[in-house]
Amino acid sequence: MYGVRPALLCIVLALSCTPEKMPPNLGDFDGTAPPPVGGGGGGGGDGGLNGDAGVSAIAAASNPRGIFLANGYVYFTNNASGAADGTVSAVSTAGGAVFNLATGLGGPAALSVASGVVFFTLSPASGTGGVSAVAVTGGAVTPIRQSVTGARAIVADATNVYWAIDSGSGGPAILEWVPIAGGTVKQLSAVTGDASPTALALLGNALFLATTGTQAAIFQGITTGAGGLNQLDVPAPLTFADVVASSSNVYAVIDDGAPSGAIVNYPRGTGSPSTIASSLNHPQRLALDGSNLYFTDPLGGNVWVLNVSTPTIPPALYVSGLNAPLPIAVADALYVGDADAIIRIPKL
Repeated sequence: MYGVRPALLCIVLALSCTPEKMPPNLGDFDGTAPPPVGGGGGGGGDGGLNGDAGVSAIAAASNPRGIFLANGYVYFTNNASGAADGTVSAVSTAGGAVFNLATGLGGPAALSVASGVVFFTLSPASGTGGVSAVAVTGGAVTPIRQSVTGARAIVADATNVYWAIDSGSGGPAILEWVPIAGGTVKQLSAVTGDASPTALALLGNALFLATTGTQAAIFQGITTGAGGLNQLDVPAPLTFADVVASSSNVYAVIDDGAPSGAIVNYPRGTGSPSTIASSLNHPQRLALDGSNLYFTDPLGGNVWVLNVSTPTIPPALYVSGLNAPLPIAVADALYVGDADAIIRIPKL
């Protein structure tokens, strides 16, 4: 089971892993993973949200690409240079010591935490990558899927781990899975045409895949693989950078320069897709908290918020003055992976 260490280790190492309850990103609550042990290595805003109001850097980072919240800890990947200098790391949501769970990694990117294990993709700047796992307490890294390119998205539930890879230059995207307890990797589903994976979301038994390419779309399937993947829109030459879902809607971000960047709403069940924010300049990652949809703006150094219950009102600038913010997660606060730090931002 991917090298999970016994809970007694927390006592041996000077009680350094007192747990706190914290829901992870995208509503995928995981209350089972023990906090990490071992060692390693703000600013500005709209509406008065500045350093004095609680915006703070809680950890140093190096080009973080993925972020996940569980048990009072922020788990994140340091992609670093994209070579063998990346890490999977964690820090308390209150800040403090950074715990490096795995080091010497080539291009760690997306990650998900379930059942005491951090599952993460490897997408190095050159060569092939794959999917690996490490216990939340750190230790040996277990390869799960090796020698693939374009492993860029991963999610997990209490039973299985699911990820998306690019089958080769120009796609198509393939969804694969393996039981959390270990076993043989199997293909869940695939899309046809030029559509490479960029992001993956999980809500209940529903999977949502964002893609990029000349035939890009948002795809929906279920965790059993039955029925394959269904596109939620007409394929087009776009870059969908991220996707999140609620019980009633799916939201995706189109990563294009102004005036083409946008956020699109896909009603679940009945209804047609609609653009709820437009004229955006390369928006990137999403985090949904009730009716508040937050998104990062790396080029502008901003975090924006859109109230999806009143989509006729344009997005509001939430925090500015950041340094290329990219991954974002929300629970008691917003946690953003800046170019060189993990930032904690009070939420609405």
